Amino acid sequence: MITTVLLSSALALLQAGPAPAQAPMKLIPYQLVMLKKGPAAATMTSPDGQKIVQQHVAYMYKLGADGKSMAAGPFSDGGEIQGILIVKAATADEAREIESADPAVKAGVFTVEVASFLSPDNWFGKWAEFGKFETVYFGFLNSGPNRGQDAETAKRLQAEHLSYMEGQSQAGKLIVAGPFTADGPRRGVVIYRVATADEARQRAEADPMVKAGRLAVELHPWQVPQGALPALPK
Repeated sequence: MITTVLLSSALALLQAGPAPAQAPMKLIPYQLVMLKKGPAAATMTSPDGQKIVQQHVAYMYKLGADGKSMAAGPFSDGGEIQGILIVKAATADEAREIESADPAVKAGVFTVEVASFLSPDNWFGKWAEFGKFETVYFGFLNSGPNRGQDAETAKRLQAEHLSYMEGQSQAGKLIVAGPFTADGPRRGVVIYRVATADEARQRAEADPMVKAGRLAVELHPWQVPQGALPALPK
């Protein structure tokens, strides 16, 4: 499960404070690589574009086999972010260099944005063969419209948030969570494994921090290879 230690560390960064100096669970940096529509995005449906997409998919699976990508796949809601991959790299620059060799990036189908976040070491698994996928719900925890609570209220919300997320983890619904390491409007990541988008949204919006407006959730359906994401509870 996502332990209270992890969630405490995550929330400390979401609150723009330092993470605990020591924690039993080792947190390491991963790089969230967001693939956005590039100048040649419209070519994806052409015969040549389809070849590039096939090469892109093959490259994703090569990164997975090489242990460089922990999970990767498309968002299916057709927004600005076309898909993401979680890269095991120490820095955003290292992840950009890895993804610069992607045929779809080289062809201008995608552009790349990278953000560093923390998650447990050895948390991800081996990808199933191509064709075996699952759909999960990837969420950005963004700064909400109401972050002006007094210290006592913020402390109470923190405790309620930790308790809620731990419960979701124990139930096997919240399978990945972690804070971004740089300050900005996006504060962290959550991934829910549930049956529908409506259920994912209901669970995400029931988080006391979201209900209070301190955080807001941006959810996307994400198709990933089976086995890549952890099976909970652990």
